[in-house]
Amino acid sequence: MDRWNNGSHDDLNYSLMARSIHLLASYFSACAAALAAGHPLERLRELGIGAERDMSNQFHTNTHRGAIFLGGLLLAGVYSAGSRDRAAVSAAVADAAHRLFATSLPTQTKGGTVRGRYQAGGIIQEALDGLPSVFEVGAPALREAGQLGFAQRDGLFLAMARLMRTVEDTTALRRRGPAGLAQLKRDGVTLEALLLNGYDPVVFLTNANHQYRLQRLTMGGVADLLALSVAWERFEPRRDPASYAPLSQTIHI
Repeated sequence: MDRWNNGSHDDLNYSLMARSIHLLASYFSACAAALAAGHPLERLRELGIGAERDMSNQFHTNTHRGAIFLGGLLLAGVYSAGSRDRAAVSAAVADAAHRLFATSLPTQTKGGTVRGRYQAGGIIQEALDGLPSVFEVGAPALREAGQLGFAQRDGLFLAMARLMRTVEDTTALRRRGPAGLAQLKRDGVTLEALLLNGYDPVVFLTNANHQYRLQRLTMGGVADLLALSVAWERFEPRRDPASYAPLSQTIHI
């Protein structure tokens, strides 16, 4: 999904995603307040369910569901760790996820159905493992891109390519089965090679987008983890904050 078209989504588009994202701010503020007040993790679950309901009521679709789940979990991890050290936060996220899913894993969902059918861990296993795709793949790729002198756009593409290669994306599995997931991995390899060899990847990405639309293939897990990687890279103190582009800045391709 981008400014040109809605990708493989009948119920989502760029304008809708842009108009609905402001609801995340109030949700994250509520999560932070709940954590500061000492509320149990169950309170964050309630807030997340409420945020999904608000999104659905206002926009009639499940915009930003991944950001609600993963963002709330990351906040819980940061607060519990009391640190911005990535290893400590990762361990705290894993602990929070294990407590959140202590009694059972969600099965009455699209993701739960796919996990059962293909014996895949998906985003739930990612959370239980402490978000390795963020701390070990996405965020390091963004830092590497900066070291290589990549423009912001190509840095994001490099992180996306690495995540395409490694994430067990259950949205791709649901739409196209193992063949769809294998295609994501192949395309991730190609995209990374183009970037590292100095080629502009836009033609390749445009063609891939066309093929994905024809096949109804999506990569929602990759998209969610890319967004979280960007958020973490902005949050973790590495450079003068003035060197970061505004969070509202839009990436053009």
